Amino acid sequence: MGMVSRKLLITGAARRIGAAIATQLASDGWHVIIHCNRNRQSADELCNNLLQKGFKAEVLQADLSNPDACIQLIQQASQGEGLDALINNASLFVYDEITEFSAQTLQSHMAVNVAAPAILTAEFAKNIRHENQGCVINMLDSKLFGLNPDYFTYTLSKAALQNFGILAAQAYAPKLRVNAIAPGITLPSGGQTQEEFEKSHQRNLLRKGADTEDIVAAARLILSTSSMTGETIILDGGAHLQPLPRDVAFMKDN
Repeated sequence: MGMVSRKLLITGAARRIGAAIATQLASDGWHVIIHCNRNRQSADELCNNLLQKGFKAEVLQADLSNPDACIQLIQQASQGEGLDALINNASLFVYDEITEFSAQTLQSHMAVNVAAPAILTAEFAKNIRHENQGCVINMLDSKLFGLNPDYFTYTLSKAALQNFGILAAQAYAPKLRVNAIAPGITLPSGGQTQEEFEKSHQRNLLRKGADTEDIVAAARLILSTSSMTGETIILDGGAHLQPLPRDVAFMKDN
């Protein structure tokens, strides 16, 4: 009998950072489950590409704002031998301000960015592969360590997710290890041009920011380090050490 692949669910993995993580971890031998919500075409294209390379991958679709769908997603992902790891990467990211926001936007961010990871983690704890220690990685945002008021409800939800991770690391040990990665701006965001994106990285202490390779390296470290729990890896070129008054996407000058 051949070696059984470790199974990993990545939410929001159809494109951007999630797709990069899925691609690289599949090449490491993980059986990658690519979650998507509406972007099924991109998820299927990614999955087919991985399968053509001889990797193990599949797609599951679910609306993470629906608690029942979150439970069903873990149950589907765990079919067979169970699940080894969960990366809570999916995120709602809508602009608003603390002086002008709606209850609906706040509730939407909390549902996808906090409630969903909490429900997924709780269900994952019931469906870990037999006798294996499960691993959860929550994707945060480095702005939590250098706050500004832009993207108010998004930031509030990520702050809640950060604290959920600490509580989960305490509550689910030793069954689960729970850690986080907090990247800075990694891909053009908030309507940035490529030039503005590159300038934003030049403002950082290291004159560079995170890229997908850095994020994958951090994920590999967390997945392979059995004594690590309750930690957050910040990847932003030092931007959090020199906080800006506004989100970097809105800083137009050099």
